Amino acid sequence: MKVKVRDAGKVRIVDLSGKLTLGDAVRSLDETLAGLLKGKHNQIVLNLKDVDYVDSAGIGELVAGKKRAVAAGGDVRLLLPSSSVYQVLSIVQLHLIFQIFDEEAKAVGSF
Repeated sequence: MKVKVRDAGKVRIVDLSGKLTLGDAVRSLDETLAGLLKGKHNQIVLNLKDVDYVDSAGIGELVAGKKRAVAAGGDVRLLLPSSSVYQVLSIVQLHLIFQIFDEEAKAVGSF
């Protein structure tokens, strides 16, 4: 899993690529989100365009990240999940909890 953070004004975009699974991938995302929140960056867009698989640990980290961001007065939005990732989000009803966008500008502008 590769993680890259970009600035879009007050919003931070986290580009993810690879598999979001138990182990290094989840740990990397957790550390990235914790660092952003510690730096007072609580408006976060997770770009899932290049994530081709997510397991239960990955789902758990998405939920935990959103919970921490909301507690810090912000939120986490999702951008461009692949059809397989969206299917997993739908199965566990997270498409009802996360705002999901198909355009980066709309995701950033939603804050």
